[in-house]
Amino acid sequence: MCTRMMFQAVLSAALLFTIFAPCAHAQPAGPGEANRTAYSLSFSPIYQFESDFDHGGSFSVQRYAFNFDTSTPVTSSLRAGISLGYEFDKYDFSGTTAFAGADPWSDIHRFSAGLPVSWRMTDSWSLFVSPQVEWYGESGVDHWDDAFGYGAVFAVSCRVSPGLTLGVGAGVFRRTEETRGFPYVAVDWKITENLRLGNPFRTSPSGPAGLELSYRISDRWEIGAGGAYRSFRFRLDDGGVAPNGVGELESTVGYARLTCRMGRDLKLDLYGGAAFNGKMRINDRDGNELGSDDFETAPMAAFSLTLNF
Repeated sequence: MCTRMMFQAVLSAALLFTIFAPCAHAQPAGPGEANRTAYSLSFSPIYQFESDFDHGGSFSVQRYAFNFDTSTPVTSSLRAGISLGYEFDKYDFSGTTAFAGADPWSDIHRFSAGLPVSWRMTDSWSLFVSPQVEWYGESGVDHWDDAFGYGAVFAVSCRVSPGLTLGVGAGVFRRTEETRGFPYVAVDWKITENLRLGNPFRTSPSGPAGLELSYRISDRWEIGAGGAYRSFRFRLDDGGVAPNGVGELESTVGYARLTCRMGRDLKLDLYGGAAFNGKMRINDRDGNELGSDDFETAPMAAFSLTLNF
């Protein structure tokens, strides 16, 4: 209850700050921006409100994500960088019956590191590759290597016209003794001067690889709406329902966004949305399913504060 009240207080403070703070107008990027080293630091709390399971009980989850990214030009056509992330997920269960009558897990941690590389092969064609390693598990996991994962995201895109870039991409990851892949569409379409269709950043509630339609109201304000499929898979500790087992949560997330740009380097995004078609499952360490349950649509609220420098 205390953590929920704290999250709601922080979200309310961020909303008031966005409305009443004297935000400066955002400045357009200078001609040398593409040739300099760029840094980005973000903090993104996400609260998924209580949702009922089909077979009894309910749960809610609070996520707090910290991300640091840097990108630097290697040559005139090649950029490389480092991407570091930490996410803390706090689950709150009540009266669950589908998981041996117990709470399936509690606090989950995720550490990640990636090496994103983008290569402009020609004036029209570009290639993006980002290998990544991660540690994704519950507090108290016996061995770090049990929660270790790795994989990569890549995409090939073509600049069809000055306002339209299209591409296809995929991600392949090995996590908790299972390999999974997912395709996605890479798009950056400037439909009008202020209306754009593209892929959301990883700090949104849906994460990357989804689609978002955004409209720039002014240099200071922007609105948007988007969504994506999300899947969480992590190692459990050596106690509880499934010692050293695997927990999994999947859903489709849709959201609306309001952005305030506070100068050229700082912005605040406010989100409201929901997780649809949700499912939770738990497996033992050998991959045998011990329990699963669908959950009802769960409202979500979030904000993301991003500093670029």
